[in-house]
Amino acid sequence: MLEKKIRRYKLIDTHRELVRQGKLSEARTVLKLLREGRVHLGLGDSDWTVEKLCEGVGCHISYNRRSYTATAYI
Repeated sequence: MLEKKIRRYKLIDTHRELVRQGKLSEARTVLKLLREGRVHLGLGDSDWTVEKLCEGVGCHISYNRRSYTATAYI
């Protein structure tokens, strides 16, 4: 439970930093992850950036069996 809260706070800080840098597409995806608890990521550049950020924070990421999409969970 505590680990999940720490991940959530790290994601909030990441969201703030993305907004400051002007990366609004990535910030919107991180916000969706914070609201819903999961987010589907595709093959685009912004989705890849969010996937790497989620890996750095410690989120669980599962991949589709065809590897076209990934789902990140808090």
